[in-house]
Amino acid sequence: MMGNTVTVTLELALKPEAVEDFCTQIPEVLKETRKFPGFVDIAVHRHADDPNRVILVEEWETRAAYEAYIAFRTETGFMDALAETITEPPRLNYWDARVA
Repeated sequence: MMGNTVTVTLELALKPEAVEDFCTQIPEVLKETRKFPGFVDIAVHRHADDPNRVILVEEWETRAAYEAYIAFRTETGFMDALAETITEPPRLNYWDARVA
């Protein structure tokens, strides 16, 4: 594990009718993510008690690398398409150094 990476969590509340498509399509979407400069790791989890909620737990070399990735996804229209599938604003958090 790299010492100075940043962890990003992105929590999404998906429309019930969008959940299955999201879960089916996200592995293909992540192929492109994994090739992006500064990418380290990603995992996608579905909430245990609310299956319409997912969280992406990502690790990037720097916050700037993640921000460049989001700019790329925005330019391609992906973020607009994603906005159509959610019921509330995404919850985005940046996490610095691992403490344990």
